[in-house]
Amino acid sequence: MALIDLGDVREEPVAGPRDRPPRTVGRPARIVAVLVVALLTLAGAAAPDRPAFFTVPTAPTTTAFVHGDRVFLVAPTEGSAGELTAYAVPARGRGPLTPLWRASLSLPTGVGAASAYVVGDVVVVNADTSRDGAARSYAFDVATGRPRWDLPGSLASTGDPLLLYAGVRDGSGTVSAVDPATGRVRWSVPTLPDATSFRFRPDGLDRIVLNPSAGPVEVWDARSGQRLVSRDLRPDGLSVWQRVQPVGDLLLMVRQNAALVTAYGLAELDRRWEIRLGLVGYFESCGALICAHGQTGGITALDPATGATRWRVTRWGRMLTTQGDRLLVSEQAAGNYESYTVLDAATGRVAADLGIWELIGWDPADGRLTAVRPAGTGRLVLGELDVAGGRVHRRDLLTGVSGNCQAGREVLLCRMLGGEYGVWRLAG
Repeated sequence: MALIDLGDVREEPVAGPRDRPPRTVGRPARIVAVLVVALLTLAGAAAPDRPAFFTVPTAPTTTAFVHGDRVFLVAPTEGSAGELTAYAVPARGRGPLTPLWRASLSLPTGVGAASAYVVGDVVVVNADTSRDGAARSYAFDVATGRPRWDLPGSLASTGDPLLLYAGVRDGSGTVSAVDPATGRVRWSVPTLPDATSFRFRPDGLDRIVLNPSAGPVEVWDARSGQRLVSRDLRPDGLSVWQRVQPVGDLLLMVRQNAALVTAYGLAELDRRWEIRLGLVGYFESCGALICAHGQTGGITALDPATGATRWRVTRWGRMLTTQGDRLLVSEQAAGNYESYTVLDAATGRVAADLGIWELIGWDPADGRLTAVRPAGTGRLVLGELDVAGGRVHRRDLLTGVSGNCQAGREVLLCRMLGGEYGVWRLAG
């Protein structure tokens, strides 16, 4: 489907009745001649390309993923078996897609979720369960589907190396660096599930922080496997409850029933500042500030140099992204939909209300946010959330769809009313 920018989403004015057109003046034969020339011109012109639209038959339990011009389907089969199917989506054409290749999966019993992503020349599938140690990860050649390797545990999409978390029944586990091409484990660090946190940069995950119930806090390089710094940060060395989270160049520690926040430099674990906040849930970078999310909602923006509060809002519970001097925040609406609002990053003031949407695609390369919202039975408006501009660009109207959409850079996929997946090529 060639997607056409239909402009910003807004209420269009209704045009009033037009004046009656003037009566035709001139010879009827002249009018007939003009019509004949026009019809001959149209008949001789090349027919326009039909929109590229394809279908893929699937079962209700099938999970789909898109990457570039590829669609990947993960479907359970008999017993604990499963199947990964890859499709290449042509730039033109219509009709059912023919599988590029199929590969078998030996899924853990009671799989609760599956995910897939492409790293280099391999496609990685994670099959997770609710049972400790039952998750398993698989890698296949992205061009042929040939099995490359499989390992127990769950892989994080961190580029090269991949990070694999494998737990054991006593609650302990390891984080390992895995070569995506071969599955070779380069190094491993013993961890505890509730005592491990990570720092993510735009180019991937680069730090692992271990915070055991007793003993020093440790910071590890996620790419080399080297321990960078180790220091006991507990008051007087006492074994007290504390939770840590790396944000930017700081390590933020929460104590005393999630009320006391202490900031340390991540490189040396040197103390920077300490403040009191009520019931902190988690932190994240929001532009030049740090956003502290309350356990019951609301966001407090902190100065990373001093911990001073710059602004506070109580309505929104989630911050999604920063673009320029604007923040995109949301609050839950009905079902999978959320209400999206743009805030000024420096003041927290509302800059734009984008309305209610379901986010279906987030391109890390250019920050493009693709979303849909209902437009009647079997119809969805396809839009792009423009955070910097504070508006929504309407791209198209999808018909015959039931939802469950995903958008990549090149391909859009939605479950159709008949149960199959519909696949469209996105215009550049």
